[in-house]
Amino acid sequence: MRRGAIIALLSIWPVGALAQAPGPAAPLADSAEISRYRFDLARNFFPTPEAEVAGRAELEREIEALATLSGRIASAPDLLAALEADDRASRRFRRHDLYLFLRYAVDIREEAGMRDAEALRVRLRAARQALRRAIAEKEAAWLDTAIGANAALARYRHFIDTVRREAAHLPGPERQAAITALEPLLGARDYPRIVNGLSFGDVRVGDRTLNAGRDQAELDASPSEAVRREGSRLLFEGYASQRQLFAQMLIRVVEGGNALAGLRGHASAAAEAAFNAYVAPGDYERLLAEVARHGDAYKAWQRRTGDPFAITARWRPSEGAALISASAAALDARYGQEFAALLDPPNGRADLAGGEHRLPITGTASVYPTGQSAIYMRGYQGTLLDLIVLAHEGGHAVQAQLMARDNVPMVHAAGPGYFTESFGRFQELLLLDHLLRHERSAPRRAELRDAFAARLLSVFPSAEEAAVELAIHKGVGEGRIRTPDDLDSAAAAAGAPYSIDYERTPERRGVWMLADGYFMAPMQELNDAYASLLAIRYFQLYRRDPARFRRGYLALLSGGYDAAPADLLRRHLDIDMNAPGFVAETMTALRADIDALYR
Repeated sequence: MRRGAIIALLSIWPVGALAQAPGPAAPLADSAEISRYRFDLARNFFPTPEAEVAGRAELEREIEALATLSGRIASAPDLLAALEADDRASRRFRRHDLYLFLRYAVDIREEAGMRDAEALRVRLRAARQALRRAIAEKEAAWLDTAIGANAALARYRHFIDTVRREAAHLPGPERQAAITALEPLLGARDYPRIVNGLSFGDVRVGDRTLNAGRDQAELDASPSEAVRREGSRLLFEGYASQRQLFAQMLIRVVEGGNALAGLRGHASAAAEAAFNAYVAPGDYERLLAEVARHGDAYKAWQRRTGDPFAITARWRPSEGAALISASAAALDARYGQEFAALLDPPNGRADLAGGEHRLPITGTASVYPTGQSAIYMRGYQGTLLDLIVLAHEGGHAVQAQLMARDNVPMVHAAGPGYFTESFGRFQELLLLDHLLRHERSAPRRAELRDAFAARLLSVFPSAEEAAVELAIHKGVGEGRIRTPDDLDSAAAAAGAPYSIDYERTPERRGVWMLADGYFMAPMQELNDAYASLLAIRYFQLYRRDPARFRRGYLALLSGGYDAAPADLLRRHLDIDMNAPGFVAETMTALRADIDALYR
Protein backbone atom coordinates (compact mmCIF):
# COMPACT_ATOMS: atom_id res chain seq x y z
CA MET A 1 0.00 0.00 0.00
CA ARG A 2 0.99 3.49 -0.61
CA ARG A 3 -0.17 5.82 2.18
CA GLY A 4 -1.19 9.44 1.52
CA ALA A 5 0.31 12.11 3.73
CA ILE A 6 -1.85 14.68 5.47
CA ILE A 7 1.20 16.94 5.53
CA ALA A 8 0.84 17.08 1.76
CA LEU A 9 -2.26 19.22 2.09
CA LEU A 10 -0.23 21.84 3.89
CA SER A 11 3.03 21.91 2.04
CA ILE A 12 3.25 20.30 -1.37
CA TRP A 13 0.91 22.75 -3.05
CA PRO A 14 2.24 26.22 -2.25
CA VAL A 15 0.17 28.12 -4.79
CA GLY A 16 -3.40 29.10 -5.50
CA ALA A 17 -4.05 28.00 -9.08
CA LEU A 18 -6.64 26.19 -11.15
CA ALA A 19 -7.99 25.57 -14.62
CA GLN A 20 -11.36 26.37 -16.09
CA ALA A 21 -14.15 25.48 -13.70
CA PRO A 22 -16.78 23.07 -15.03
CA GLY A 23 -19.43 24.73 -12.90
CA PRO A 24 -20.00 26.77 -9.74
CA ALA A 25 -17.77 26.24 -6.72
CA ALA A 26 -20.19 24.03 -4.82
CA PRO A 27 -19.27 21.18 -2.48
CA LEU A 28 -19.36 17.77 -4.11
CA ALA A 29 -19.24 15.46 -1.11
CA ASP A 30 -23.00 14.76 -1.14
CA SER A 31 -23.61 14.71 -4.87
CA ALA A 32 -25.27 11.71 -6.49
CA GLU A 33 -22.29 11.25 -8.76
CA ILE A 34 -19.70 10.94 -6.02
CA SER A 35 -21.82 8.31 -4.28
CA ARG A 36 -21.17 5.98 -7.21
CA TYR A 37 -17.49 5.83 -6.33
CA ARG A 38 -17.58 3.03 -3.78
CA PHE A 39 -15.62 -0.18 -3.62
CA ASP A 40 -17.39 -3.23 -5.02
CA LEU A 41 -15.46 -5.79 -3.03
CA ALA A 42 -17.83 -8.62 -3.95
CA ARG A 43 -17.16 -8.05 -7.64
CA ASN A 44 -13.39 -7.64 -7.39
CA PHE A 45 -12.33 -9.80 -4.44
CA PHE A 46 -14.64 -12.07 -2.44
CA PRO A 47 -18.45 -12.34 -2.73
CA THR A 48 -18.91 -12.13 1.04
CA PRO A 49 -16.75 -11.66 4.14
CA GLU A 50 -17.47 -15.30 4.95
CA ALA A 51 -16.07 -16.36 1.57
CA GLU A 52 -12.88 -14.46 2.32
CA VAL A 53 -12.51 -16.24 5.66
CA ALA A 54 -13.12 -19.60 3.98
CA GLY A 55 -10.52 -18.77 1.34
CA ARG A 56 -7.82 -18.45 3.96
CA ALA A 57 -7.65 -22.24 4.22
CA GLU A 58 -6.05 -22.45 0.77
CA LEU A 59 -3.64 -19.67 1.73
CA GLU A 60 -2.66 -21.59 4.86
CA ARG A 61 -1.97 -24.69 2.74
CA GLU A 62 0.20 -22.67 0.36
CA ILE A 63 2.14 -21.16 3.25
CA GLU A 64 2.71 -24.63 4.68
CA ALA A 65 3.87 -25.90 1.28
CA LEU A 66 6.31 -23.00 1.04
CA ALA A 67 7.72 -23.77 4.48
CA THR A 68 8.13 -27.44 3.59
CA LEU A 69 9.82 -26.79 0.25
CA SER A 70 12.12 -24.18 1.77
CA GLY A 71 13.45 -26.79 4.17
CA ARG A 72 14.63 -29.20 1.50
CA ILE A 73 16.43 -27.26 -1.21
CA ALA A 74 19.15 -29.55 -2.56
CA SER A 75 18.95 -28.91 -6.30
CA ALA A 76 18.00 -26.32 -8.89
CA PRO A 77 14.50 -27.87 -9.31
CA ASP A 78 14.06 -27.74 -5.52
CA LEU A 79 14.95 -24.05 -5.48
CA LEU A 80 12.60 -23.32 -8.38
CA ALA A 81 9.76 -25.21 -6.68
CA ALA A 82 10.24 -23.20 -3.48
CA LEU A 83 10.32 -19.88 -5.37
CA GLU A 84 7.17 -20.76 -7.29
CA ALA A 85 5.46 -21.76 -4.04
CA ASP A 86 6.50 -18.40 -2.58
CA ASP A 87 4.95 -16.63 -5.56
CA ARG A 88 1.64 -18.49 -5.17
CA ALA A 89 1.43 -17.90 -1.41
CA SER A 90 2.46 -14.24 -1.67
CA ARG A 91 0.01 -13.51 -4.47
CA ARG A 92 -2.88 -15.12 -2.60
CA PHE A 93 -1.95 -13.34 0.63
CA ARG A 94 -1.84 -9.95 -1.08
CA ARG A 95 -5.38 -10.47 -2.33
CA HIS A 96 -6.66 -11.20 1.18
CA ASP A 97 -4.54 -8.41 2.66
CA LEU A 98 -5.81 -5.83 0.17
CA TYR A 99 -9.42 -6.88 0.69
CA LEU A 100 -9.14 -6.58 4.48
CA PHE A 101 -7.33 -3.23 4.20
CA LEU A 102 -9.98 -1.78 1.89
CA ARG A 103 -12.72 -2.80 4.30
CA TYR A 104 -10.77 -1.08 7.07
CA ALA A 105 -10.07 2.03 4.98
CA VAL A 106 -13.75 2.76 4.48
CA ASP A 107 -14.62 1.88 8.09
CA ILE A 108 -11.78 1.84 10.60
CA ARG A 109 -14.03 0.03 13.04
CA GLU A 110 -13.19 -3.07 10.98
CA GLU A 111 -10.08 -3.58 13.08
CA ALA A 112 -10.63 -7.33 13.45
CA GLY A 113 -9.86 -7.78 9.75
CA MET A 114 -6.60 -5.91 10.10
CA ARG A 115 -5.64 -8.16 13.00
CA ASP A 116 -6.48 -11.18 10.89
CA ALA A 117 -4.33 -9.83 8.05
CA GLU A 118 -1.44 -9.31 10.44
CA ALA A 119 -1.73 -12.88 11.72
CA LEU A 120 -1.62 -14.16 8.13
CA ARG A 121 1.32 -11.88 7.41
CA VAL A 122 3.26 -13.26 10.36
CA ARG A 123 2.80 -16.85 9.17
CA LEU A 124 3.73 -16.02 5.60
CA ARG A 125 6.74 -14.01 6.75
CA ALA A 126 8.04 -16.95 8.77
CA ALA A 127 7.83 -19.23 5.73
CA ARG A 128 9.44 -16.62 3.49
CA GLN A 129 12.21 -16.05 6.02
CA ALA A 130 12.90 -19.78 5.95
CA LEU A 131 13.27 -19.54 2.16
CA ARG A 132 15.60 -16.57 2.48
CA ARG A 133 17.73 -18.37 5.07
CA ALA A 134 17.92 -21.43 2.83
CA ILE A 135 19.13 -19.31 -0.09
CA ALA A 136 21.56 -17.33 2.10
CA GLU A 137 23.14 -20.54 3.35
CA LYS A 138 23.99 -21.70 -0.17
CA GLU A 139 27.40 -20.92 -1.60
CA ALA A 140 27.40 -18.28 -4.31
CA ALA A 141 28.92 -20.78 -6.74
CA TRP A 142 26.12 -23.27 -6.03
CA LEU A 143 23.47 -20.66 -6.73
CA ASP A 144 25.18 -19.48 -9.91
CA THR A 145 25.40 -23.06 -11.15
CA ALA A 146 21.76 -23.73 -10.28
CA ILE A 147 20.62 -20.67 -12.18
CA GLY A 148 22.80 -21.61 -15.13
CA ALA A 149 21.38 -25.12 -15.20
CA ASN A 150 17.72 -24.09 -15.03
CA ALA A 151 16.53 -21.31 -17.33
CA ALA A 152 13.32 -20.81 -15.33
CA LEU A 153 15.40 -19.70 -12.34
CA ALA A 154 16.85 -16.79 -14.30
CA ARG A 155 13.70 -14.70 -13.77
CA TYR A 156 14.37 -14.88 -10.00
CA ARG A 157 18.00 -13.82 -10.30
CA HIS A 158 17.60 -10.39 -8.74
CA PHE A 159 15.69 -11.76 -5.76
CA ILE A 160 18.43 -14.32 -5.16
CA ASP A 161 21.07 -11.59 -5.42
CA THR A 162 19.03 -9.46 -2.99
CA VAL A 163 18.92 -12.27 -0.44
CA ARG A 164 22.69 -12.62 -0.69
CA ARG A 165 23.09 -8.85 -0.26
CA GLU A 166 20.86 -8.89 2.81
CA ALA A 167 22.27 -12.08 4.34
CA ALA A 168 24.15 -10.23 7.10
CA HIS A 169 20.89 -8.58 8.17
CA LEU A 170 18.70 -11.66 7.99
CA PRO A 171 17.63 -12.52 11.55
CA GLY A 172 17.73 -16.10 12.77
CA PRO A 173 14.53 -17.81 13.96
CA GLU A 174 14.89 -16.66 17.58
CA ARG A 175 15.60 -13.06 16.71
CA GLN A 176 12.83 -13.07 14.11
CA ALA A 177 10.45 -14.33 16.79
CA ALA A 178 11.43 -11.34 18.94
CA ILE A 179 10.86 -8.98 16.01
CA THR A 180 7.47 -10.51 15.29
CA ALA A 181 6.44 -10.14 18.94
CA LEU A 182 7.66 -6.54 19.20
CA GLU A 183 6.35 -5.07 15.95
CA PRO A 184 2.67 -4.86 16.97
CA LEU A 185 3.66 -3.19 20.24
CA LEU A 186 5.92 -0.51 18.81
CA GLY A 187 3.92 1.06 16.02
CA ALA A 188 1.18 3.68 15.90
CA ARG A 189 -1.90 1.63 15.17
CA ASP A 190 -4.06 4.00 17.20
CA TYR A 191 -3.09 7.06 15.15
CA PRO A 192 -6.05 6.88 12.70
CA ARG A 193 -8.54 6.35 15.51
CA ILE A 194 -7.16 9.27 17.52
CA VAL A 195 -7.17 11.59 14.48
CA ASN A 196 -10.74 10.63 13.62
CA GLY A 197 -11.75 11.41 17.19
CA LEU A 198 -10.35 14.95 17.17
CA SER A 199 -12.67 17.94 17.37
CA PHE A 200 -12.00 20.85 15.03
CA GLY A 201 -13.45 24.33 15.04
CA ASP A 202 -15.73 25.77 12.37
CA VAL A 203 -15.16 28.61 9.93
CA ARG A 204 -18.08 30.69 8.70
CA VAL A 205 -17.87 31.20 4.92
CA GLY A 206 -20.77 33.24 3.60
CA ASP A 207 -23.93 31.40 4.57
CA ARG A 208 -22.08 28.11 5.13
CA THR A 209 -20.22 26.64 8.10
CA LEU A 210 -17.10 24.63 7.22
CA ASN A 211 -15.27 22.39 9.64
CA ALA A 212 -11.48 22.79 9.80
CA GLY A 213 -11.00 19.03 9.82
CA ARG A 214 -13.74 17.62 7.62
CA ASP A 215 -13.67 20.46 5.06
CA GLN A 216 -9.95 21.12 5.07
CA ALA A 217 -9.53 20.88 1.30
CA GLU A 218 -12.35 23.34 0.67
CA LEU A 219 -10.97 25.81 3.22
CA ASP A 220 -7.52 25.57 1.65
CA ALA A 221 -9.14 26.34 -1.71
CA SER A 222 -10.89 29.48 -0.49
CA PRO A 223 -10.02 32.72 -2.32
CA SER A 224 -10.07 34.46 1.06
CA GLU A 225 -6.72 34.62 2.80
CA ALA A 226 -8.50 35.14 6.12
CA VAL A 227 -10.54 31.96 5.63
CA ARG A 228 -7.47 29.95 4.68
CA ARG A 229 -5.54 31.29 7.63
CA GLU A 230 -8.32 30.57 10.12
CA GLY A 231 -8.80 27.07 8.71
CA SER A 232 -5.09 26.33 9.16
CA ARG A 233 -5.08 27.70 12.70
CA LEU A 234 -8.05 25.61 13.74
CA LEU A 235 -6.66 22.50 12.08
CA PHE A 236 -3.44 22.69 14.08
CA GLU A 237 -5.41 23.60 17.19
CA GLY A 238 -7.45 20.41 16.83
CA TYR A 239 -4.34 18.27 16.63
CA ALA A 240 -2.73 20.17 19.49
CA SER A 241 -5.57 19.06 21.78
CA GLN A 242 -3.80 15.67 21.83
CA ARG A 243 -0.29 17.08 21.52
CA GLN A 244 1.19 15.16 24.44
CA LEU A 245 -0.27 11.87 23.24
CA PHE A 246 1.00 12.40 19.69
CA ALA A 247 4.47 13.21 21.03
CA GLN A 248 4.59 10.07 23.16
CA MET A 249 3.40 7.99 20.24
CA LEU A 250 5.91 9.42 17.77
CA ILE A 251 8.83 9.04 20.15
CA ARG A 252 7.80 5.44 20.74
CA VAL A 253 7.63 4.85 16.99
CA VAL A 254 11.17 6.17 16.55
CA GLU A 255 12.60 4.24 19.48
CA GLY A 256 10.79 1.09 18.40
CA GLY A 257 12.01 1.45 14.84
CA ASN A 258 15.58 1.82 16.03
CA ALA A 259 15.22 -1.25 18.24
CA LEU A 260 13.84 -3.36 15.40
CA ALA A 261 16.56 -2.11 13.05
CA GLY A 262 19.14 -3.14 15.64
CA LEU A 263 17.70 -6.64 15.77
CA ARG A 264 18.23 -6.80 12.03
CA GLY A 265 21.83 -5.66 12.34
CA HIS A 266 21.43 -1.98 11.37
CA ALA A 267 22.69 1.00 13.37
CA SER A 268 19.28 2.74 13.26
CA ALA A 269 16.01 2.89 11.39
CA ALA A 270 17.50 5.60 9.15
CA ALA A 271 20.49 3.39 8.35
CA GLU A 272 18.17 0.51 7.54
CA ALA A 273 16.08 2.76 5.29
CA ALA A 274 19.19 3.81 3.38
CA PHE A 275 20.28 0.18 2.97
CA ASN A 276 16.86 -0.82 1.66
CA ALA A 277 16.90 2.12 -0.74
CA TYR A 278 20.29 1.09 -2.17
CA VAL A 279 21.91 4.34 -1.04
CA ALA A 280 24.54 5.15 1.56
CA PRO A 281 23.37 6.67 4.88
CA GLY A 282 25.12 9.95 4.09
CA ASP A 283 23.38 10.22 0.71
CA TYR A 284 20.19 11.46 2.34
CA GLU A 285 21.99 14.28 4.13
CA ARG A 286 23.82 15.29 0.96
CA LEU A 287 20.59 15.29 -1.04
CA LEU A 288 18.79 17.44 1.53
CA ALA A 289 21.72 19.84 1.80
CA GLU A 290 21.86 20.28 -1.98
CA VAL A 291 18.14 21.03 -2.16
CA ALA A 292 18.45 23.48 0.76
CA ARG A 293 21.22 25.26 -1.16
CA HIS A 294 18.52 26.36 -3.64
CA GLY A 295 16.04 27.21 -0.88
CA ASP A 296 16.25 30.99 -1.27
CA ALA A 297 15.09 30.77 -4.89
CA TYR A 298 12.13 28.64 -3.85
CA LYS A 299 11.22 30.99 -0.99
CA ALA A 300 11.31 33.94 -3.39
CA TRP A 301 8.95 32.03 -5.68
CA GLN A 302 6.63 31.32 -2.72
CA ARG A 303 6.45 35.02 -1.83
CA ARG A 304 5.86 36.07 -5.42
CA THR A 305 3.19 33.50 -6.20
CA GLY A 306 0.93 33.74 -3.17
CA ASP A 307 -0.81 31.48 -0.71
CA PRO A 308 -1.70 27.85 -1.43
CA PHE A 309 -5.09 26.59 -2.63
CA ALA A 310 -6.65 30.00 -3.29
CA ILE A 311 -9.00 28.42 -5.83
CA THR A 312 -12.75 28.12 -6.38
CA ALA A 313 -13.10 25.72 -9.32
CA ARG A 314 -14.28 22.15 -8.86
CA TRP A 315 -14.33 19.12 -11.12
CA ARG A 316 -16.97 16.47 -10.78
CA PRO A 317 -15.39 13.03 -10.29
CA SER A 318 -16.19 11.88 -13.83
CA GLU A 319 -14.58 15.05 -15.24
CA GLY A 320 -11.51 14.62 -13.07
CA ALA A 321 -11.22 10.96 -14.06
CA ALA A 322 -11.51 11.85 -17.75
CA LEU A 323 -8.76 14.48 -17.48
CA ILE A 324 -6.43 12.11 -15.67
CA SER A 325 -7.05 9.30 -18.16
CA ALA A 326 -6.45 11.67 -21.08
CA SER A 327 -3.17 12.88 -19.58
CA ALA A 328 -2.05 9.28 -19.20
CA ALA A 329 -3.12 8.41 -22.74
CA ALA A 330 -0.93 11.27 -24.02
CA LEU A 331 2.00 9.22 -22.80
CA ASP A 332 0.71 5.85 -24.00
CA ALA A 333 -2.67 4.51 -25.10
CA ARG A 334 -2.50 1.35 -22.98
CA TYR A 335 -1.51 3.43 -19.96
CA GLY A 336 -4.52 5.69 -20.47
CA GLN A 337 -6.87 2.73 -20.88
CA GLU A 338 -5.74 1.27 -17.57
CA PHE A 339 -6.47 4.59 -15.87
CA ALA A 340 -9.93 4.75 -17.42
CA ALA A 341 -10.72 1.22 -16.23
CA LEU A 342 -9.48 1.97 -12.72
CA LEU A 343 -11.56 5.14 -12.36
CA ASP A 344 -14.74 3.88 -14.03
CA PRO A 345 -17.29 3.75 -11.15
CA PRO A 346 -19.12 0.59 -12.28
CA ASN A 347 -15.85 -1.31 -11.80
CA GLY A 348 -15.88 -0.63 -8.07
CA ARG A 349 -12.11 -0.23 -7.81
CA ALA A 350 -12.07 3.44 -6.74
CA ASP A 351 -13.65 4.65 -3.50
CA LEU A 352 -13.75 8.45 -3.28
CA ALA A 353 -17.14 9.07 -1.70
CA GLY A 354 -16.13 9.99 1.83
CA GLY A 355 -18.17 9.49 4.97
CA GLU A 356 -17.65 8.77 8.64
CA HIS A 357 -15.16 6.36 10.16
CA ARG A 358 -12.85 6.43 7.14
CA LEU A 359 -9.10 6.06 7.29
CA PRO A 360 -7.74 9.62 7.84
CA ILE A 361 -5.19 9.70 5.06
CA THR A 362 -5.42 11.69 1.86
CA GLY A 363 -5.21 8.70 -0.43
CA THR A 364 -3.61 5.34 -1.01
CA ALA A 365 -3.50 2.67 -3.67
CA SER A 366 -2.52 -0.95 -4.08
CA VAL A 367 0.91 -1.51 -5.57
CA TYR A 368 1.14 -5.32 -5.83
CA PRO A 369 0.17 -7.09 -9.09
CA THR A 370 -2.70 -9.16 -7.75
CA GLY A 371 -4.81 -8.58 -10.85
CA GLN A 372 -7.28 -6.11 -9.34
CA SER A 373 -5.68 -2.93 -8.10
CA ALA A 374 -7.70 -0.33 -6.18
CA ILE A 375 -7.52 3.29 -5.05
CA TYR A 376 -8.90 4.93 -1.90
CA MET A 377 -9.42 8.61 -1.08
CA ARG A 378 -10.70 9.93 2.22
CA GLY A 379 -13.20 12.14 0.41
CA TYR A 380 -13.17 13.70 -3.05
CA GLN A 381 -14.37 17.31 -3.22
CA GLY A 382 -13.27 18.17 -6.72
CA THR A 383 -10.36 20.50 -5.98
CA LEU A 384 -7.25 20.58 -8.08
CA LEU A 385 -5.40 18.94 -5.21
CA ASP A 386 -7.94 16.12 -5.30
CA LEU A 387 -7.18 15.61 -8.99
CA ILE A 388 -3.47 15.52 -8.21
CA VAL A 389 -3.91 12.96 -5.43
CA LEU A 390 -6.14 10.86 -7.69
CA ALA A 391 -3.56 10.98 -10.49
CA HIS A 392 -0.71 10.11 -8.14
CA GLU A 393 -2.38 7.19 -6.40
CA GLY A 394 -3.90 6.05 -9.67
CA GLY A 395 -0.39 5.87 -11.07
CA HIS A 396 0.49 3.29 -8.42
CA ALA A 397 -2.62 1.24 -9.09
CA VAL A 398 -2.11 1.31 -12.85
CA GLN A 399 1.51 0.21 -12.50
CA ALA A 400 0.27 -2.74 -10.45
CA GLN A 401 -2.09 -3.68 -13.29
CA LEU A 402 0.65 -3.39 -15.88
CA MET A 403 2.92 -5.66 -13.83
CA ALA A 404 0.09 -8.17 -13.36
CA ARG A 405 -0.53 -8.29 -17.12
CA ASP A 406 3.18 -8.91 -17.70
CA ASN A 407 3.20 -11.67 -15.05
CA VAL A 408 5.89 -10.08 -12.87
CA PRO A 409 6.93 -12.44 -10.04
CA MET A 410 5.82 -11.24 -6.63
CA VAL A 411 9.44 -11.11 -5.43
CA HIS A 412 10.01 -8.40 -8.06
CA ALA A 413 6.70 -6.58 -7.54
CA ALA A 414 7.97 -3.95 -5.08
CA GLY A 415 11.07 -1.80 -4.99
CA PRO A 416 12.50 0.99 -2.85
CA GLY A 417 9.82 3.48 -1.86
CA TYR A 418 11.34 6.41 -3.71
CA PHE A 419 11.33 4.45 -6.97
CA THR A 420 7.63 3.62 -6.76
CA GLU A 421 6.82 7.15 -5.57
CA SER A 422 8.61 8.71 -8.51
CA PHE A 423 6.09 7.09 -10.86
CA GLY A 424 3.13 8.58 -8.99
CA ARG A 425 4.74 12.01 -8.96
CA PHE A 426 5.49 11.88 -12.66
CA GLN A 427 1.81 11.18 -13.33
CA GLU A 428 0.98 14.39 -11.45
CA LEU A 429 3.22 16.31 -13.85
CA LEU A 430 1.56 14.66 -16.85
CA LEU A 431 -1.84 15.79 -15.55
CA LEU A 432 -0.80 19.40 -14.98
CA ASP A 433 1.01 19.55 -18.31
CA HIS A 434 -2.16 18.28 -19.99
CA LEU A 435 -4.32 20.90 -18.26
CA LEU A 436 -1.91 23.68 -19.17
CA ARG A 437 -1.57 22.69 -22.83
CA HIS A 438 -5.34 22.45 -23.35
CA GLU A 439 -6.31 25.68 -21.60
CA ARG A 440 -7.07 28.55 -24.00
CA SER A 441 -7.87 31.33 -21.54
CA ALA A 442 -4.79 33.48 -20.88
CA PRO A 443 -5.64 34.22 -17.23
CA ARG A 444 -6.29 30.56 -16.54
CA ARG A 445 -3.10 29.56 -18.34
CA ALA A 446 -1.23 31.85 -15.97
CA GLU A 447 -2.89 30.13 -13.03
CA LEU A 448 -2.04 26.70 -14.40
CA ARG A 449 1.52 27.81 -15.05
CA ASP A 450 1.83 28.59 -11.35
CA ALA A 451 0.27 25.26 -10.46
CA PHE A 452 2.63 23.38 -12.73
CA ALA A 453 5.61 25.25 -11.33
CA ALA A 454 4.46 24.42 -7.81
CA ARG A 455 4.40 20.71 -8.57
CA LEU A 456 7.80 20.80 -10.24
CA LEU A 457 9.07 22.58 -7.16
CA SER A 458 7.55 20.02 -4.80
CA VAL A 459 11.07 18.70 -4.29
CA PHE A 460 11.41 21.46 -1.67
CA PRO A 461 8.40 20.43 0.44
CA SER A 462 9.48 16.81 0.00
CA ALA A 463 12.94 17.67 1.27
CA GLU A 464 11.36 19.64 4.11
CA GLU A 465 9.30 16.64 5.22
CA ALA A 466 12.35 14.39 4.99
CA ALA A 467 14.58 16.82 6.88
CA VAL A 468 12.04 17.16 9.69
CA GLU A 469 11.65 13.40 10.03
CA LEU A 470 15.40 12.81 9.92
CA ALA A 471 15.94 15.50 12.57
CA ILE A 472 13.30 13.89 14.80
CA HIS A 473 14.88 10.46 14.45
CA LYS A 474 18.32 11.83 15.15
CA GLY A 475 17.15 13.86 18.15
CA VAL A 476 15.21 10.98 19.68
CA GLY A 477 18.13 8.62 19.10
CA GLU A 478 20.51 10.99 20.85
CA GLY A 479 18.09 11.61 23.73
CA ARG A 480 17.58 15.31 22.91
CA ILE A 481 13.89 15.02 21.97
CA ARG A 482 11.57 13.98 24.79
CA THR A 483 8.68 16.46 24.77
CA PRO A 484 6.22 18.12 22.38
CA ASP A 485 8.21 21.35 22.67
CA ASP A 486 11.35 19.49 21.62
CA LEU A 487 9.51 18.16 18.57
CA ASP A 488 8.24 21.65 17.70
CA SER A 489 11.77 23.06 17.88
CA ALA A 490 13.25 20.24 15.81
CA ALA A 491 10.57 20.64 13.12
CA ALA A 492 11.06 24.41 12.87
CA ALA A 493 14.85 24.21 12.73
CA ALA A 494 14.89 21.43 10.13
CA GLY A 495 12.08 22.75 7.97
CA ALA A 496 12.87 26.48 7.86
CA PRO A 497 15.61 26.24 5.17
CA TYR A 498 13.05 24.90 2.70
CA SER A 499 9.95 27.05 3.19
CA ILE A 500 8.69 30.42 4.37
CA ASP A 501 5.69 28.74 6.02
CA TYR A 502 7.46 28.62 9.38
CA GLU A 503 7.69 32.42 9.23
CA ARG A 504 4.11 33.18 8.18
CA THR A 505 2.28 30.42 10.10
CA PRO A 506 3.91 29.85 13.50
CA GLU A 507 1.66 26.86 14.25
CA ARG A 508 3.47 24.95 11.50
CA ARG A 509 6.07 24.02 14.12
CA GLY A 510 3.55 21.33 15.07
CA VAL A 511 3.45 19.82 11.59
CA TRP A 512 4.94 16.60 12.98
CA MET A 513 1.51 15.79 14.46
CA LEU A 514 -0.18 15.92 11.05
CA ALA A 515 2.42 13.85 9.19
CA ASP A 516 0.71 10.46 9.22
CA GLY A 517 3.72 8.96 7.47
CA TYR A 518 5.94 9.72 10.45
CA PHE A 519 3.65 7.54 12.55
CA MET A 520 2.44 4.88 10.12
CA ALA A 521 5.21 4.60 7.50
CA PRO A 522 8.48 5.77 9.14
CA MET A 523 11.26 6.91 6.82
CA GLN A 524 8.91 7.14 3.84
CA GLU A 525 9.53 10.87 3.64
CA LEU A 526 13.22 10.24 2.98
CA ASN A 527 12.13 8.38 -0.13
CA ASP A 528 9.93 11.25 -1.28
CA ALA A 529 12.84 13.63 -1.81
CA TYR A 530 14.49 11.17 -4.20
CA ALA A 531 11.10 10.50 -5.79
CA SER A 532 10.60 14.18 -6.59
CA LEU A 533 14.03 14.47 -8.17
CA LEU A 534 13.44 11.41 -10.35
CA ALA A 535 9.99 12.64 -11.41
CA ILE A 536 11.52 15.94 -12.49
CA ARG A 537 14.17 14.12 -14.51
CA TYR A 538 11.54 11.90 -16.14
CA PHE A 539 9.60 14.94 -17.23
CA GLN A 540 12.67 16.62 -18.66
CA LEU A 541 13.44 13.49 -20.70
CA TYR A 542 9.80 13.22 -21.78
CA ARG A 543 9.83 16.78 -23.09
CA ARG A 544 13.14 16.24 -24.87
CA ASP A 545 12.25 13.02 -26.74
CA PRO A 546 8.68 11.79 -26.08
CA ALA A 547 8.81 8.65 -28.24
CA ARG A 548 12.08 7.38 -26.79
CA PHE A 549 11.04 8.15 -23.23
CA ARG A 550 7.63 6.50 -23.71
CA ARG A 551 9.17 3.18 -24.73
CA GLY A 552 11.62 3.09 -21.87
CA TYR A 553 9.20 4.33 -19.22
CA LEU A 554 6.42 1.85 -20.03
CA ALA A 555 8.96 -0.97 -20.03
CA LEU A 556 10.17 0.25 -16.65
CA LEU A 557 6.63 0.32 -15.22
CA SER A 558 5.58 -3.03 -16.63
CA GLY A 559 8.70 -5.05 -15.94
CA GLY A 560 8.78 -4.82 -12.16
CA TYR A 561 11.85 -4.43 -10.00
CA ASP A 562 14.12 -7.15 -11.35
CA ALA A 563 17.35 -5.21 -10.77
CA ALA A 564 18.73 -2.53 -8.47
CA PRO A 565 17.06 0.88 -9.04
CA ALA A 566 20.18 2.45 -10.51
CA ASP A 567 20.52 -0.45 -12.97
CA LEU A 568 16.88 -0.20 -14.05
CA LEU A 569 17.13 3.54 -14.59
CA ARG A 570 20.27 3.15 -16.68
CA ARG A 571 18.76 0.26 -18.64
CA HIS A 572 15.47 1.92 -19.56
CA LEU A 573 16.02 5.68 -19.34
CA ASP A 574 19.79 6.24 -19.35
CA ILE A 575 19.61 7.96 -15.93
CA ASP A 576 22.55 7.59 -13.56
CA MET A 577 21.15 8.43 -10.13
CA ASN A 578 24.44 7.49 -8.46
CA ALA A 579 26.46 10.01 -10.44
CA PRO A 580 28.17 12.55 -8.12
CA GLY A 581 26.40 15.46 -9.79
CA PHE A 582 22.93 13.91 -10.18
CA VAL A 583 21.21 16.02 -7.50
CA ALA A 584 23.01 19.27 -8.37
CA GLU A 585 22.40 18.84 -12.09
CA THR A 586 18.72 18.06 -11.57
CA MET A 587 18.25 21.11 -9.35
CA THR A 588 20.05 23.37 -11.82
CA ALA A 589 17.90 22.09 -14.68
CA LEU A 590 14.80 22.58 -12.52
CA ARG A 591 15.62 26.24 -11.95
CA ALA A 592 16.04 26.66 -15.70
CA ASP A 593 12.68 24.97 -16.31
CA ILE A 594 10.95 27.32 -13.85
CA ASP A 595 12.61 30.36 -15.41
CA ALA A 596 11.41 29.22 -18.84
CA LEU A 597 7.83 28.88 -17.57
CA TYR A 598 7.81 32.54 -16.50
CA ARG A 599 9.43 34.03 -19.56
